[in-house]
Amino acid sequence: MRHHTHSRPPARRLIAAAAALAAGALALVGCAAPGASGSGTDTAGSDSGAGAPVRFALDWAPNTNHIGVYVAEAEGFFADAGLDVEILPYGSTPASQLVSAGEADFGIGGQSGVQMARTSGLDVVSVYSVTQTDTGRLVVLGSRDDLTRPKDLDGLVFGGFGAPLFGALAQTTIQGDGGSGEFEEVVLDTGAYEALSQGRIDFTLSVATWENLQMEIDGHPYRAWRYQDFGVPEQQSTGIISSDAYLDAHPKEARAFVEAVARGYALAAEDPERAADILIAANPDTLGTAEELVRRSAKLMAEDGYLVAKGREIGAVDPAAWDAFGAFLFDGGFLTDSEGKPVTEEPDWSEYYAELRG
Repeated sequence: MRHHTHSRPPARRLIAAAAALAAGALALVGCAAPGASGSGTDTAGSDSGAGAPVRFALDWAPNTNHIGVYVAEAEGFFADAGLDVEILPYGSTPASQLVSAGEADFGIGGQSGVQMARTSGLDVVSVYSVTQTDTGRLVVLGSRDDLTRPKDLDGLVFGGFGAPLFGALAQTTIQGDGGSGEFEEVVLDTGAYEALSQGRIDFTLSVATWENLQMEIDGHPYRAWRYQDFGVPEQQSTGIISSDAYLDAHPKEARAFVEAVARGYALAAEDPERAADILIAANPDTLGTAEELVRRSAKLMAEDGYLVAKGREIGAVDPAAWDAFGAFLFDGGFLTDSEGKPVTEEPDWSEYYAELRG
């Protein structure tokens, strides 16, 4: 790959959250789609003052990755658990850093983000897996008839987000389709669709449960490929994190929080329409103009196995996914220690998540 960076910072970052990637919080999660900008995020939480205080940090503007948390708040599941939860609005500091520093007790943080951040010395640990599979996709404009499969992207221009892992996901997907994986990479300084439609880039990464749906709604659907269909290991791309410090000091509250969150996501899986109503009502400023997107996303996540995996308790970790994607990160040289040096021994990934239920 060849790299080029625009002079302005990227206006759109993914996962799982891309602003958090520098601190290891890759998520390929919530994104800056129309109606969901990072500014003006509503702050929710109980006003009663009753219960143990808990601070929860978002990774982006409210979206359906967060739906179970808002459901748990609105339906009184947190109150039932003896908790007074404050949902902190997204700011410039990644959730992983807030949690590690003790400025938030929980936050959004996907699997690969935890694997990178904890290895680099941040005090973060996964306590709940929101999405059971990877929501990330490699995408091109649906109107590009010359780009029908990943290997067609060889030699073209990739719109990245400033972190090496994004390019590696694209490269591995292309190589898995028989291509060389050689392309030019630029860091986006506009929205991805704008850059694609203007012909400044040929392909980028997107989120199947949010951005891809927005493009369908707008009448400009992407052509998308799932990384895992071309050799990239599976990952639980969105989750909830805490810290060892918080878990050690507040074991009762931590278990209560995770149980309440699980109830929230279970309701979202069973009744996505009701859950979408709750999410929109809690965030009228950011989601009031994105009702169709929220409803379609909630339905997709509920019906396509994102929230619940067959044979696994809702929110439970998939150890095989952590091991496989962890090996991908280690083999690719994406893991560094607290001094920024590449790690020479693959971590024990079972130490990166905590089972708080049961």
